[in-house]
Amino acid sequence: MPIAYDCRYAYRSLEKIYDIADEVVLGIDRDRISWSGKPFEFDKVEFLTAVAAIDRRKIVRLVEDDFHSEPTPMANDAGERNKLSAHCRPGHWIIQIDSDEQAVNAKDFRTWLARADRTCDVQARWITVFKTFGDKCLVANEPDGRVSVGTTVPGIYRYARDTGQRKLPSNLLLLHFSWGRTRAELAQKLANWSHSADFDTGRFLQLWDTVTLENYPQFRDFHPLHPPLWSRLSLITLQAGQQATAAASAGSAAVLTA
Repeated sequence: MPIAYDCRYAYRSLEKIYDIADEVVLGIDRDRISWSGKPFEFDKVEFLTAVAAIDRRKIVRLVEDDFHSEPTPMANDAGERNKLSAHCRPGHWIIQIDSDEQAVNAKDFRTWLARADRTCDVQARWITVFKTFGDKCLVANEPDGRVSVGTTVPGIYRYARDTGQRKLPSNLLLLHFSWGRTRAELAQKLANWSHSADFDTGRFLQLWDTVTLENYPQFRDFHPLHPPLWSRLSLITLQAGQQATAAASAGSAAVLTA
């Protein structure tokens, strides 16, 4: 699980996948520099104390390495995933769940994974939370909405979590809180994540500011990289324990023996 500036978000993500994992590998840049080359603060003692409260089986490890020296933010993204996957036990599924994602049906996914083709790039269904209002949130309607999460081959990541292997859709549902956070946290993420150089983040943040529970139906085809990816917004109510403030941001590498 790549950990960075918003590490407190990782706790809920870890809780959601903990019971199905045989080990969890966390990673943080040893110089405390993000994929986009910006320094960040990290309270290691506080973080490890919080993780220890979750880690009942002592299966979580923290790896500190250079995750910022590649030429682009996206190359750093894939590079960190490749390095963390090398720390996972060989021969098993390596599942990358980003820390701003919450697995809705982790146990069902593990059952499905036991019968899956081990030569494929396993994909989850992404439910992108665009903005939250208490227990209500706006989610983006995505025609495909698939994201790569699983492989049995370490060191194969090419573009973020994409491995280039044949894609195999799974039953895993992921609530993705990439945008569903406070304005300050979102601004920080936009300045640091692997897409920070791919579009005008300041302009899109201004658009995000204007979205309300009253006017959201008017937003159509507005994804910052490829507009049709987000055809419209829908309103849902979060269940207890799924609030954005308890979510996560970065990436997680969990090993499942299946």
